[in-house]
Amino acid sequence: MVTSPDKLHKMLGSRPEKISLSIPKERLDFTLVEEMFSKLATDDGEERRDVLAYITTDILAMARSELHSVKLFLSTILRLAHRTPFSDISETMFKLLGELESLGLQVPRIRFLKGPSFYIPKEKVPKLDDQTSPAHLIFKDAFLNDARVSHMVQVMGFHPRYLEHWVKAHHYLMRECKGALPRHYRAYIAILASARHNCLYTVDLFEREFQCFGGDQEWLKGLDNAPKKIQNLVPINNILCHKPWALTPQHLQNLLVGPDSWSRPELAQALAIVCHTHALTAFVLGCSLTHEIDSSAGHTYGSSGYCTPLNSTPNSPQIDVSVEDQFAGPDKNGEPVTYDDIYMRLIQDGGTADVVQDVNQQHFTDLIEQQSTNSSAARPVNNALLHYMREPEMEYEICGERIYGEELDWDEMGYPCCRDSDDELAEVLNTKFKVIQKLTYNTYGGKEAVDTSKLRSSVWHYVQSLWGIYFWNVDYGMIQELLPGGFREYISNTSCTPENLKQDFFNWESNSGFTNAEKVHFCLIIMEARFQAEYCFALKALN
Repeated sequence: MVTSPDKLHKMLGSRPEKISLSIPKERLDFTLVEEMFSKLATDDGEERRDVLAYITTDILAMARSELHSVKLFLSTILRLAHRTPFSDISETMFKLLGELESLGLQVPRIRFLKGPSFYIPKEKVPKLDDQTSPAHLIFKDAFLNDARVSHMVQVMGFHPRYLEHWVKAHHYLMRECKGALPRHYRAYIAILASARHNCLYTVDLFEREFQCFGGDQEWLKGLDNAPKKIQNLVPINNILCHKPWALTPQHLQNLLVGPDSWSRPELAQALAIVCHTHALTAFVLGCSLTHEIDSSAGHTYGSSGYCTPLNSTPNSPQIDVSVEDQFAGPDKNGEPVTYDDIYMRLIQDGGTADVVQDVNQQHFTDLIEQQSTNSSAARPVNNALLHYMREPEMEYEICGERIYGEELDWDEMGYPCCRDSDDELAEVLNTKFKVIQKLTYNTYGGKEAVDTSKLRSSVWHYVQSLWGIYFWNVDYGMIQELLPGGFREYISNTSCTPENLKQDFFNWESNSGFTNAEKVHFCLIIMEARFQAEYCFALKALN
């Protein structure tokens, strides 16, 4: 059955001209490519088939007329051939690449053969087109919303119950029409937040969103070309990224007055996006995600192969961490700790001991002092992102005093303050926090029926201690016992200085005890614990 031109135009949306040979060359730009392929984001199989036929026919016709004119489409075709939950799209895009190559066009190849993560074998990552996977429906929804399933969503697919709520929160913050900020502002704010941690992956992703939402291309040339209103937010971004405990009400009050001022709802939304993005870069770099296939760094016109990880530099040492020493580092008594030691401590029923505050505060201080030693490395600066930064030398600072958790408790302070600004966002975030804090499969490596609550809680509260937050009812001595030196170093680097991650602390590629799903679970806990801590600092200053 041939679809009539009228039906196709109605289906593809109203635009002034058909995407064909007659289209002016100046319309062949990034936004047109995104618009064209976004029409594949439909759950209607017949409609999708018609769109595929339309795209294939037009691109082949363009190629036969002027071969180089279709080069702009190639990276998107390559991505859709490999990263979609719909097999008909993948098969058609593979075939289209082959036909273009047969016409004499050099087609791109995937640069990263390892899959969406350098650390996780691609055959272990949840497959997008596996209809038996618990994450499949979420992958489909992500594609229907964004016309892509990003690498970060695919890796989060190890934990579909959490992923469902993360996707909802991310979409609400960045894409929902609700909210005080236009969507291109949100994307640009996320670019600036990503740049602070040198996270090229999220910078690229949000640059694409910025363009899709109609943002001014001049802004992408650097901060000097962005509105003064945006530039005024940069010091807040810097403080929240590296020392959120130093943010004061006066910092924010300065943004609410003057000719380039923010409204309170705008500022509240901007703060949430900044904190969300900082935490997201920790997950991306902690899992060492590879670039999206259609990014300039994600494909090549040469040979595919293993390339340098996102957060490595040409001179960064790649240290081989063996299974035996990956958790090397003493416990609080100076004894070395192994993977099995942690397991034994988890299954021992020591009851609930009273926390002696003087001793507990000393354990807290010890953790912070150890982190001070671990964070002595100078912060690398990526020259490719300098145009998005002010004060690029600014780096993570340890809070010089204890900040009592009761002042920054999400339930008592953060959640009510967030509700004052945006009731729906408060509910979305609250649900996401609860899900990640309770998420468990009662497994530890290959062992089942294991209560991991103490280990998960230790990771969460250790992250928040790195930002100076002390809870009187948390046993910081237990954290030292369950999280030995090597493990703590990975957590602290991922949470606070992900731009400094230059080696595989976790030895992901070995059969080291923890499963890949458990390692991703740790990264999700780190991400959410940091987000909650940083966001509560922001809410306290705002309110």
